[in-house]
Amino acid sequence: MNVTGIIVEYNPLHNGHVYHISKTKELTNCDALVAVMSGPFVQRGEPSFVDKWVRTKMALNSGVDLVIELPVIYSKSSAEGFAFGAVSTLDATGIIDNICFGSEIGDISALYKIAEILVYEPSNYKTYLKNFLKLGDSYPSARLKALNNYILYHNLLNVNDIDIENILNNSNNILGIEYIKSILKINSKIKPYTIKRIVNKYNQKNLTGNISSATAIRKNFMNEEVKKSMPDFCYKMIKEQIENKNAPISLKDFEDIIFYILRTSDTKKLENIIDVNEGLENKLKQASEDTKDIYELIKTVKSKRYTQTRIQRILINILLNHTKDLNDKINNYPNYIRVLGFNDKGRQLIKLMKKNAKVPIITNPNKNDYNLLKLDIDAYDVYSLALNGEKRLSKSDLKSTPVYWQP
Repeated sequence: MNVTGIIVEYNPLHNGHVYHISKTKELTNCDALVAVMSGPFVQRGEPSFVDKWVRTKMALNSGVDLVIELPVIYSKSSAEGFAFGAVSTLDATGIIDNICFGSEIGDISALYKIAEILVYEPSNYKTYLKNFLKLGDSYPSARLKALNNYILYHNLLNVNDIDIENILNNSNNILGIEYIKSILKINSKIKPYTIKRIVNKYNQKNLTGNISSATAIRKNFMNEEVKKSMPDFCYKMIKEQIENKNAPISLKDFEDIIFYILRTSDTKKLENIIDVNEGLENKLKQASEDTKDIYELIKTVKSKRYTQTRIQRILINILLNHTKDLNDKINNYPNYIRVLGFNDKGRQLIKLMKKNAKVPIITNPNKNDYNLLKLDIDAYDVYSLALNGEKRLSKSDLKSTPVYWQP
């Protein structure tokens, strides 16, 4: 069986994602499709717009056969950590032959060559990099210039320096490079494919008709025009969650908790949070005392080095009390796979995984799985505080069984 993996958040699922699913099946000629999906917190440093179980139903109703969860330690990490966790989780299943992702460039050979240079660091590239760093360039700037020089000098790609800069300035290209880097680092046999993204950028804030970004959909969901941008069943699922007061979920829902932690913690404790460096703990502490709104706080703290997305990820780490001793987990292979949902074909895939997986497969979790799932269960416990009804109960995620989808 030819099985392809995709790395998704579906925050929420829209027509662009449906296109990605369709083109992935066409390009890889796969027999089955597995999605590794973020849980309650996503890579932009935000809680997911709707619950992961709802998003699992969206995925299965859109042509995915099996949905597995990306552990939270990876899902709200940097592009490098997110990609490593996602690729490693797919690799750990033991059944994935390919992955397919969207990119602005749509050229797998260009992304692959850049990834190879960054992983293997040829001596000429390292020399260029050291020289630019000595001249005072920041690491990202020095890396860009070193790649420019190395690629152009060796005539590795049919591009110029502006093209290389454009490749590395687009978020999905960057993620694509990180996916390939992860494949190379863990020596995986997974073959990467890419599909050129259409119409808009992922962070476009305005609705653009049939194909709109997830950012635009979240921002404009109460606008009737949003219906054009997503399958009708997704729209109805979200509307039902809103009516039940289980959506939309945003950082604003955790504002009071975050302010409480920041105002009552000393800077030593904040300094120990993942990615809090270079005195940022002092800035966060001061901002929590000088502002009264979470987005005002982010605006006050952000800088060229600490972007809004990075600050948001740090706030999620503060919310979840993810301290620097967990950094090793971000850089390590996952030690479990949790199934969120499947259809009949997905059931066959689970059987294959149980024969071939490199780590335990968890389908119906119980108290014996708590230690393995602790970070994810705790993250969902925090997320559930923004939900309504029975979902607010502690450890409800530990008692949740996978979604079984019958068309």
